[in-house]
Amino acid sequence: MCGIAGFFNFKKQNLELSEKLLQKMQRKISHRGPDDNGIWFSKAVGLGLTHARLSIVDLSNAAHQPMHDVQNSVIVSFNGEIYNHKDLRKELEFDGYKYFSKSDTETLLYAYKKWGIDFINKLEGDFAIALFDVVDNKFYLIRDKIGVKPVYYSLQNNILSFASEIKALFSLPWIKKEFSEKSVYDYLTFMVTPAPNTIYKDIFKLEAGTYLSIDGQSIEIKKYYSPLKNGFDNWILKQVQDDPAVALSSYGGHGKRSIRVLCHPELVSGSSNNNFNDENFVLENIDNLLNKSISKRMMSDVPVGAFLSGGLDSSLNVALMSKHSQNIKTFTVGFEDTPELEELKYARKVSKIFNTEHHEIIITECDAFEFYESMVYQLDEPLADSVCVPFYFVSKLAKENGIKVVQVGEGADELFFGYSTYLLYKNFYDSYWKNSIKYIPDFGKNIIYKVAKKLFAQNSNHLEILYNWANNRNLFWSGAVSFNEHQKKIIFDNKNLDSFNIIKKYLLDLDFNTDFIKQMTYLELKLRLPELLLMRADKMSMLNGLEARVPFLDEKLVEFMLNVPEALKIKNNQTKYLLKKVAQKYLPDEIIYRKKVGFASPIERWFKTGKYFKKYYKDLLNKELDRKKLFMPVIKNLEKVYNHHDSGFAVQKWTLQNFLALKNLNN
Repeated sequence: MCGIAGFFNFKKQNLELSEKLLQKMQRKISHRGPDDNGIWFSKAVGLGLTHARLSIVDLSNAAHQPMHDVQNSVIVSFNGEIYNHKDLRKELEFDGYKYFSKSDTETLLYAYKKWGIDFINKLEGDFAIALFDVVDNKFYLIRDKIGVKPVYYSLQNNILSFASEIKALFSLPWIKKEFSEKSVYDYLTFMVTPAPNTIYKDIFKLEAGTYLSIDGQSIEIKKYYSPLKNGFDNWILKQVQDDPAVALSSYGGHGKRSIRVLCHPELVSGSSNNNFNDENFVLENIDNLLNKSISKRMMSDVPVGAFLSGGLDSSLNVALMSKHSQNIKTFTVGFEDTPELEELKYARKVSKIFNTEHHEIIITECDAFEFYESMVYQLDEPLADSVCVPFYFVSKLAKENGIKVVQVGEGADELFFGYSTYLLYKNFYDSYWKNSIKYIPDFGKNIIYKVAKKLFAQNSNHLEILYNWANNRNLFWSGAVSFNEHQKKIIFDNKNLDSFNIIKKYLLDLDFNTDFIKQMTYLELKLRLPELLLMRADKMSMLNGLEARVPFLDEKLVEFMLNVPEALKIKNNQTKYLLKKVAQKYLPDEIIYRKKVGFASPIERWFKTGKYFKKYYKDLLNKELDRKKLFMPVIKNLEKVYNHHDSGFAVQKWTLQNFLALKNLNN
């Protein structure tokens, strides 16, 4: 993977554009691609592309980017991997396209020439693509289907400016740096600013599964993928509707189930019922799809390693990787003087089982603090997941040991219902929420709310649940919520702001009768995963010139799991039931069924008794109070939020600290 950046003066603004500007942008993202860099610039067209390359597939100069075809009709700058590029290459070569490299980048050129922009529907991979059609004067900026790779853009001064990281945009003289109050408000909820917004006014990020196109002087942003609309049932029904007689007669009249298996050869049929309500069918296909996903992500001309915590997800990943390579390097991180250090023994056991070359790093609060402000800067905008700290250090460890590519476990908990908090939501929904929201009329809910809110005056979380219930708002918003709406109304003067509008937008994608777990999973796929978890993985790994691949978020596996009913995803109150059953083929029960330990930094201890962060946080608050003009009104109101449960608000303090630290760096 790499870094891309550039600009397109498609409205022919009277500005001086030059390669020097592209060089400035490239330097800001050079850590993403330390192996090579390139620039393509046309003053006549008003288009400039710059690229920082991390060489992984085809290490030769033939894979240099930006890349164009022999006719100079299509130019591309591409960050990512196309895992099915060899299959596409065979098809394109059969049609007469002559390759000059072995790279997946070149496949993008010819795929576009053959299929136009629809080529993106054929891609399996993680990518951000900038592509210019010289012949038709069309430009495209594309983000992958799940949102593994980020890409930012701005239309300030009527020029399209874009980059893999926001800091590259600030190299351009026409880009202004100004915080958005609405974005800060939403950030305090979701611990990141949800796409398409960023923390900055007039700077945006493409949402997963969307592309931006410029044709002449018209600009359009279009969604090209949804895991719901591309799910198996909808896809198969379309085939039947196109030609039902042929479909049914060709496959023995066995109906929709047989058509599904044939149209999707990655599915296996090993049970009598062959449907999504059949546990054996589901388990067989999870096993098959996950094996294929991990196999695809072994595609590389350099060694592929793995992060290994010793938990279920990373251990299963290593187990399946070991089927394809006998020389895997694994990497584990821990914090000094924490109970979690005991967890390292499980990583060592898994390493021993699969004979990996295992490496560990133990970090301290001092290590974390010395990296912290650099982390805030490199993240571009506040991202309040403390896992950024260990993710950076374990990435650094991998790179120091000769690894450029690692497979990681992001997405497994979200896809397979793995968090205990998910189970709390589900049980509360089934026991109290589902029927009461359905049968108690709105006026009754409002009466109950007015009476009951007095009982919960000192518990903002209970107040929030009660308010959402009374106003027919969703129970579940995200698996990562920092400040709730009640708390933010205390902090902010602007009472018109409301983060529920973001949830409401995504709920419109779902059918009315969508089950609660599918609803939760979809919201995580749209919010927490692409903008928080995958963003931290991208930024912290690429800061070390390391590519992180996420096999649990293969599009086929995601689509499959969205069709699995909730009755199979949670059984006997056991989280991650299906993945644990699959893992029994590969791992000992000691690894599969041990108590889950989250991958996080000990921020609660740092804020309570730490040597560095406790003081740093208070200093940031005092600096904000000392300023004559406060961006966030009345910081003193935080005392009302922390008043009763100060020790339990480490996540909220980390969230606020990340924003104030960035604000301090910008002053």
